[in-house]
Amino acid sequence: MLNLGKNPKLFFSTNPDMRDKDVIEYYRTRFQIEFCFRDAKSFTGLMQSQARDTRKLSFNFNASLTSVNLAKVLAKERGIPFSMSSCKTMIHNAYLLERFICVSGIRPNRSLNDKLVKELIEFAAIAA
Repeated sequence: MLNLGKNPKLFFSTNPDMRDKDVIEYYRTRFQIEFCFRDAKSFTGLMQSQARDTRKLSFNFNASLTSVNLAKVLAKERGIPFSMSSCKTMIHNAYLLERFICVSGIRPNRSLNDKLVKELIEFAAIAA
């Protein structure tokens, strides 16, 4: 049993010889895998391929799961909590900002506007 403040949590294993730390580590790993599949299904089209060829299906699965992992790396590099929804919003905002700058014909001073650009890209991104 792991006691985290007011709500104790019970973790079970069918292996009686397994150490308690190993059981908790297995649960954490399992949930990370489940979250990866959930995000891949919801945001990167994991289940949307209509291909029947195993090579094409394999490519689709790898592309979807790789996208989720790259989003996790992006969040970690930026020092923000990971949320696939937030990553998708930030990428969309960065695309729109770049598009606006391109269409306007103005050459902005990136070093001068760096803080504002970061703020605009992270606009509407939620904390996980």
